[in-house]
Amino acid sequence: APPPPPPPPSRWHTRSQVAAAREALIGLRVHASSAAVRTPAGQEQRRVLLERLFSRLRSPGGAEGAPPPEGGAVSPELLCCEKGQKLVADVMPLLPPPLLAAVLQAVVAHLGAIARSKSPRVTSFCSGLAAAPKLLPVEQAAALLAALPQHGEASLALALGRPELSALLLGLLCHPHVAVEARPAVEAAYQALLPLLHQHEQAW
Repeated sequence: APPPPPPPPSRWHTRSQVAAAREALIGLRVHASSAAVRTPAGQEQRRVLLERLFSRLRSPGGAEGAPPPEGGAVSPELLCCEKGQKLVADVMPLLPPPLLAAVLQAVVAHLGAIARSKSPRVTSFCSGLAAAPKLLPVEQAAALLAALPQHGEASLALALGRPELSALLLGLLCHPHVAVEARPAVEAAYQALLPLLHQHEQAW
């Protein structure tokens, strides 16, 4: 039988991106297991390795040290495939709040693409998205929540059917301060979501 056709270029790029990020993640973990990590120089090296790892998650053209491309700092191809979601789930616990916020901003920015993806459920990614908002300042959590209704009813309806996006929504709504200090964002989110909940009762 003839060999199967090669995957399209975008899939090759995603595979290469995942492999490069995994290599950077291994380097960071090796450094973290050494005694040198507790020294000032070791901490600086950890920072450099962490930034290098995060740069591997960027969209094409997002070089190290460059500002995040429009739509978020993380490649939508990673967020829409199983291997990419597993990778992001492994990286998220290592990130300081500013980089963690960038990941969540990318998820919200690419909500429509993620909602339409065929990626199977990645439990670690869902758990990370549910937990991460609680680590953010209330202003950032409120901004993410306020951005959700801007995607429109059709995309929100699809998003509620995706476990990772439902997990993120739950995490944002359960932020310990958002209900009191960002009430307008919470009310706007509920106003957009309530007409859709009868279609997605399992999300609640």
